[in-house]
Amino acid sequence: MSKTNNEATKPAAKPQLFKVKLLKPHTHAGEPKQVNDSIDVTAPEREFLRRAGVVAKDEAEGSAPAAQ
Repeated sequence: MSKTNNEATKPAAKPQLFKVKLLKPHTHAGEPKQVNDSIDVTAPEREFLRRAGVVAKDEAEGSAPAAQ
């Protein structure tokens, strides 16, 4: 008797997204965005943008997941 690998048939889990507000102009998903525009990003993207000064480090908006 062989086991069926159900992992191969499961869809990939969607990453959790966070809504952040831009402090600087930025290109996101190939589209130019302006200061104060909001974008949805993953946690690693949010951290990268924070370190680059593109989004605020302590913004309340970025702490809650974006609606999916």
